[in-house]
Order: sequence, then structure tokens, then C-alpha cells
Amino acid sequence: MRARRVGQGSEFRLMQVEQEIGYVSRNAVRFHGFATRSDAAAAASLAQRALSRRRKRGARGALRTVDPSDVLLLSHDSTEFVVARSGILARLMPPSSEGPESGWGFEVELLPDEAFEVFALARARVMWRAIQATPLRGRMLQFQRGSEHPIGPS
Repeated sequence: MRARRVGQGSEFRLMQVEQEIGYVSRNAVRFHGFATRSDAAAAASLAQRALSRRRKRGARGALRTVDPSDVLLLSHDSTEFVVARSGILARLMPPSSEGPESGWGFEVELLPDEAFEVFALARARVMWRAIQATPLRGRMLQFQRGSEHPIGPS
């Protein structure tokens, strides 16, 4: 995964093999391109778990498979959230009406001490590696358009 700065600010587009997969701002990391709402929710849960382990400096190990029953989808006004027993994991983002090819996505809020761009990018990398370690990566729309866009290394 590579990060490309957007303008002069501290925002970045996240790229994998020249395909945009997400975005980092001072206070959040977003990933998009999931074919279904369920895939985006599962990826959000997986990413949040990896991030929580990193924050706790927990033991390394294989990521467990995400069971859709582990999380709930909560709707509030026009916004959907991925929720677990521990609280809100992420905000779901439906496909844009202007660019539905971007697919479903999710946004994870960063802690205030992660606002420095080096930390925000490191957290995005932790989340992306967690997603890449599962079959969810192969179901992202960016990489389903044929073999010209392989997923490649992180």
C-alpha cells in the first residue's frame, strides 16, 4: 500500500497497485471498494480488531475469521454504523451516486494522539494488512476488473 498526499494538507489517498483503496485524514481512515454492505461491515470489524490489537501492543497471530454474527449494523438517521459489544467500530459508507463503482466503504475514527500523519498512515497500514490477510481483499471491486489489477504485495 502506498500513500499519495492530497494537495498541501495532511490528507492522503491510499493506493494498492495504482488502484485507490482508501483515504486518510487527520482524524479518520477510510477504505472503499467492497462489493456488498456485508463485506464492508466485515472488513470494518476486522480492521478495528487489528487496530485495537496494535493499540494495545497485543500478541501477533493469525487473524480470526470474521463471523457476521459478531457485529450488528445500526442505522441512525441516514447513517449506518458497525457495532460490536465494545461499541461503535466504524461508520459504513454506501456507494456514491456519482461513482457507484467505488463500492461500499467504511470509516474508522482515529484517536487524538494518532492525528500526526505518520501515525495515521501507520494505522491505515495495520488495517490494510488485516484486510489483505482475508478473502475480503479479493472481493474488492478495484481488483475484480480482470488480471490487469492484481492485488499485489502490501
